[in-house]
This record gives sequence, C-alpha cells and structure tokens, in this order.
Amino acid sequence: MKHLIFIMLVCLGFGALSAQEVYNSTGKPGYHKKTSSHKGYDPSKLIIGGGFTAEFGGGYAIAGIAPMVGYRFARHFEAGIGVGYLYSQQPDPISQFTYNTYYDFENIISPNIWARYFVWRSIYVTSTFEYNFISLSLPDVYYDANGNPYIQQDKSNVAVPSLLLGAGYKMPIAGRVSAFGELLFDVLNQPNNPYYGQPVIRFGIAAGL
Repeated sequence: MKHLIFIMLVCLGFGALSAQEVYNSTGKPGYHKKTSSHKGYDPSKLIIGGGFTAEFGGGYAIAGIAPMVGYRFARHFEAGIGVGYLYSQQPDPISQFTYNTYYDFENIISPNIWARYFVWRSIYVTSTFEYNFISLSLPDVYYDANGNPYIQQDKSNVAVPSLLLGAGYKMPIAGRVSAFGELLFDVLNQPNNPYYGQPVIRFGIAAGL
C-alpha cells in the first residue's frame, strides 16, 4: 500500500478562503476596512473548500475527496472542521500464483479538526487532528474439506487517530487566488495509520469567495 499512500498524501486541493482577503499590487494580503467594524459572526470570514485526489493505471486506482469548512477568528488565526474519504485498490501479490487477478481494497473516512496560525507574512504553522476509520478487504488462501485451495476476501475494520503537526507557506497567484504547500508529521505515529512512518506533503490552491 506504500504506493497508494504516497499518492494520497501528495494531492492537489482546491479550497475557498474568506472573501475579505485580497492581494494588492505588491502581492501582500490586504483587508477590507469594513471587517474592523464587524462584531460577532462575519460571513466574509467564512472558509469553505475542499480537496480531491485521483490516480489510475496498471491495476492501481485511488480516488478521494475532502470537503472542509472553517472561520478566520483573527487576522493570523483560522480553524475549522473537515472530513476526508479515500478509496484505493491495488493488485495483491497472491495474483502471481493464480490465473486471476485479486485486489487489495481500502476505504478510509477521516473526520478532522484543523487550525492555522500565520507566524510571519505567508508562513504558518498548522495542526490537524484526524480519526481514521479504515476498512480493508484482502484476499487470502483457504482450503476446503478435501484439501483443495480457494481464495476468499477477508474484511477487517480499524480506527486509528492521528495528530499532524507542521508548517506551510501560502503564495498569492492573482487577485484572491493563492497556492499553498504544507509539510506535516504525525506525532502519534501509530501502526495501521495511513501516515505511519512517513511525512505528509500537501499542496493546494485557494480562491477567495
């Protein structure tokens, strides 16, 4: 599953940031003056977006989607919630010994809470707490009463938490559109976790509403 996990982590996300953020001719973020007069909930600070990933070929397939929603609570701080879904399949090594192709199937649902704090200009530190609900279906060899082998898909479920900590950089492209990249590490690093033993690299594009 290493190949599929790597593709999942290096994915392209498309999000929508708050409409009050704009970029001036210098490329630095600016803010509408009216935001300072807002008290309580401000719709212009709402963050709505998500991401997706897809890869197909050679018997491999992966597809996922990750919608999210959040709020900019202060000029340098934003946080929210999201959920990710990932489907993946790859040929199982057992296929080498049969005339048929058997696959490993994996489904992951990952509700999460995330936060970002901009420490200097476009550089920010970020954290995401996820709970990964993983469903696996793997082929295995069994024998009937006469000793004849047959293959059957075994199914199992596991739930594993992860706490991703790291840093990112957001770069303005044009108008209210910006690109960002993040490098994260799962500090819990538990076995069966999709991020176990490897860094998490994410890239994305965000556009103001």
